[in-house]
Amino acid sequence: MTDREIAFFFTYRQTEFMPESQEKVRTELKKRNLGNLQVMDLINQKVKISLDNCPRCQSSDFMQIKDTDLRSYGYGGYEVEINSRKCRICGYNAQKDKSLNWKVRLNKFLGKYNWTKLK
Repeated sequence: MTDREIAFFFTYRQTEFMPESQEKVRTELKKRNLGNLQVMDLINQKVKISLDNCPRCQSSDFMQIKDTDLRSYGYGGYEVEINSRKCRICGYNAQKDKSLNWKVRLNKFLGKYNWTKLK
């Protein structure tokens, strides 16, 4: 991981892991000479935004999340599989989490962060 990616990982996902794993991340930050101030500087850096990357940290490392939704009509219904992507670095899912800005909100409205298919 790059310094920027580990800064986002430490800031947004450290509470998801057990204490031993959190300590390993802190040790890695110390090896790279990244203190709290440097971590905040890396997070607040402005980088070029790409639609294919994570809206929060601009990483391209995702995992696919599959959810099932029941669409009912009249006396029947059908199941739809809804696929979305969650960032492995910062844990942000543009389809499910709160929108970060108006661009993310617009792309979410246009359906660019999820895709559905019949199950």
